[in-house]
Amino acid sequence: MRQLLQVGWTWYPSVVIGFSLWTLLYTLAIWRDRSTSLIRQIAFHIGTLVGLIALLSPLDELGDEYLFSAHMVQHLLLMFGAAPLWLVGASGWMIDRLLPRRLTPLVQWLVSPVPAFLIFVGVMWFWHVPAFYQTALEHEGVHIFEHLTFIGAALIGWWPVLGPKTTRIFKPEPPLRMLYLFLLAVPCTVLAAILSFAHAALYPFYVTVSHPFGMNALQDQHLGGLLMWLPTHFVLLVMLGFTFLKWFAESNRRSNQELAESLS
Repeated sequence: MRQLLQVGWTWYPSVVIGFSLWTLLYTLAIWRDRSTSLIRQIAFHIGTLVGLIALLSPLDELGDEYLFSAHMVQHLLLMFGAAPLWLVGASGWMIDRLLPRRLTPLVQWLVSPVPAFLIFVGVMWFWHVPAFYQTALEHEGVHIFEHLTFIGAALIGWWPVLGPKTTRIFKPEPPLRMLYLFLLAVPCTVLAAILSFAHAALYPFYVTVSHPFGMNALQDQHLGGLLMWLPTHFVLLVMLGFTFLKWFAESNRRSNQELAESLS
């Protein structure tokens, strides 16, 4: 417990420099074109703050040294917090301006519902396989790569729902987006259930370390499973509701416009 109290913020140069450049590029982009709304800008910067909390706060050391559940929170902040907020903060003109035309077909394929779903779920499941999870804990380079793939997969996986409207990258219609969100909950539920109802600890590293708060490795793993279960479903449910309400409002507006045109 004494070691736990000494856990603090860790200012990894790679994270600080990377996030600083990321923020600088975004700031320069919106400075050249003032059309990006304040709400989008706030969303982007909140996403950056969430990412920094995930990677630099005591949560990082807690997950690396003591608690599987803390590591789970870190991953959820990256995949269900920072990445979707960054997409909300982006504008379509940024993608149109920055994306090379020769890469447009590849990007369009990656962010189509089926590939995006498989990439998002595949990366999430891959890094929770005990052998790969253990490798990431033991090798810092692999650990950094793990975090980068979480962020990249989440940006791709959230694009069909939250990607900005561009002239070259097309998004599915709202009903398909809602189906996508509903289906996305299934693999999250299965993974959460495996972690929550397992009768033995799946990750050997956490069996050998001291656990704070009177927990053992299995209880810590069960808590991590619940954290995967509840917050992810809350985020998906909010996104599903928001997508439906936006679709309903747009449909109602179009109907009113068509009615007004027919009466004029």
